[in-house]
Amino acid sequence: MPTPVPPYLTQTPNTTGTATYSIQKRLLTSLLLGLPLLWLIVTSISVWRLAHEINEINDTQITQLARYLIGISQAVDLTARDNEISPKIFNLKSDLLSGDLGEAEDDYMGFAVWDKRGKLLMADDNGRYFSFLPNHHGFLDNASKYQELNPFSHTWRLFYVHDAATQHVVAIGQNLKSRQEIIYKSLAIQLIPALIGIALLIVLTWVAVRRGFAPLNKISLALTRRDPQDKTPLSMSVPLEIQPLVQALNDLFDKVADALAREKRFTADASHELRSPLAAIKLQTDVLQQVLLHANLTDRQLDPLLNHVIKISGSADRASHLVEQLLILAKLAPQQGLDDAKFEKIDWMALSDEVLADVNRHAREKHSQLRRIVEIVEGVENETAPLLALTGNPVLIGLMLRNLLDNAIRYAPAHSLITLSLSSNAIKVIDTGNGVLEADLARLAERFYRPAGQNELGSGLGLSIVCRIAELHQLQVSMANVVDAGKIVGFEVTISALCQQV
Repeated sequence: MPTPVPPYLTQTPNTTGTATYSIQKRLLTSLLLGLPLLWLIVTSISVWRLAHEINEINDTQITQLARYLIGISQAVDLTARDNEISPKIFNLKSDLLSGDLGEAEDDYMGFAVWDKRGKLLMADDNGRYFSFLPNHHGFLDNASKYQELNPFSHTWRLFYVHDAATQHVVAIGQNLKSRQEIIYKSLAIQLIPALIGIALLIVLTWVAVRRGFAPLNKISLALTRRDPQDKTPLSMSVPLEIQPLVQALNDLFDKVADALAREKRFTADASHELRSPLAAIKLQTDVLQQVLLHANLTDRQLDPLLNHVIKISGSADRASHLVEQLLILAKLAPQQGLDDAKFEKIDWMALSDEVLADVNRHAREKHSQLRRIVEIVEGVENETAPLLALTGNPVLIGLMLRNLLDNAIRYAPAHSLITLSLSSNAIKVIDTGNGVLEADLARLAERFYRPAGQNELGSGLGLSIVCRIAELHQLQVSMANVVDAGKIVGFEVTISALCQQV
């Protein structure tokens, strides 16, 4: 089973199950989809009702006209026409009429009158093509609801009625093209303004929602650019609904600023109050050691005393180291972040020269060897790829390298080889020590954690500081044993980029 990695060593996805969403996007989606859908449903119902009413009005006109024709056929003697060769065909074209005809259309309606034997007695230009249906009353059934008339090739709505007095069959027809034109024109009158209105409503909704959320976006931008120590209150020139949030944020700013101020004062006071006594203890132990060496004491008397003095001096050194690490860790508290104004492009060669020179004395004391390797990678067009691109605080990056090398020197056996590897992808510190137990590997970056059996002077904070500095620079820290032929031959710490640096 692989060893679990501490959460602060790598970026981990959100596994809490908490869904994140945008209120603005959800509101816009609901309105911009809901409004057209609602309009479509209402319009569909309106179209259906409009078509129904228009058909009902026209069918009523047809039945009224049928009653008039029955009355005319009863009042006019048509039997004399039985011996005539052709029926009476009326030409009712609008050009034969006089006066203002408004917007009347030809070929709108037609009529026909037959006797009981099916002889056409009277019709107009359209009605003479109607079919004689002596057994049908009323409108044609659904199977033959409309009739195609030649040569007109238009669909007609036909109504049949039988006059019991004269035994005439009367048919009234209406060109359905006219009905469709009425429906289309009515829909155009209603839908075109409605479409323009819904388009304007969508635009207004979009603008209103974006403007409504603008204060929140402004506050978010202000918070993103805000320094943690800035206690300047946010402007209250926001909608009433947001003012309680802004007021709560302003109160929080005061509390955070006060907490940071107290922490800074504590750090400064602790730096002075702790360093001075420890330095005095160290000085006194050194003086005591010199006094004992010049005292007229036998070896049997001197050795125990010197042993105690050395232990006191070592404890003082360890305490001083712990204080220094604690102060550094306090300055790197999560809420403090980094000052972008102090960022610059990291020169790994110059920085590593400085750090290696600082830790060289410690390495010589352990009889260990320091080595730097620069891995040259050929990039595009045979150009040398640069070392790990990073823009950050060079002081903190130097402190990170110094802690890594110091840890390697401190915990690797004497006469070990400590290698600082620089490449375009990562920065590595490798030692030829005994490695770390799998049970301890995952806990190395925990504060104050030290594997069992360690006798070296240390505080258990070095790797915690390394991880915090890496986090502030969007770097990833990984640790692993170096294995060769199934045997642990060293320990490796790798610093790599989590994301592309600008």
